[in-house]
Amino acid sequence: MIQVSSKITIYAPADAIWQVISDFGATGLYLVGVVDCTVTGEGVGAQRTLTNVDGSTIVERLETLDEAAQRLSYSLLTDTPFGNLLTTMALRDLGPSQAELAWSASFEPDGLPASEAAALLEGALAENCLALKQFLEVAR
Repeated sequence: MIQVSSKITIYAPADAIWQVISDFGATGLYLVGVVDCTVTGEGVGAQRTLTNVDGSTIVERLETLDEAAQRLSYSLLTDTPFGNLLTTMALRDLGPSQAELAWSASFEPDGLPASEAAALLEGALAENCLALKQFLEVAR
């Protein structure tokens, strides 16, 4: 298994950040290139379908949701070069108006060299962290 991650400090209260990221359907509001997000089901086991600008879709399933720890994980159900992908988002409260988001993933490369797959996914995590930061800080 390969693991990649990205961390970012967001200048907003941890509880406000958690409200956004724990809403499995809110992803379409801040992810780069996503134009629609639909969710079927509720809580752990819920599935979301993300529609990208190019019309392609990605399906993900919520695997864990820990309100107390402000941590969730989801798996990728769509066939991609990232086999057995499990992504985790975790918050760490840094004070009244800031928190650190750690967005990490573990996967098995499928059809791409491991270093290339890791670089692609790590870049996507960093881009998504920044997009979420911008969304939340502008919303304040």
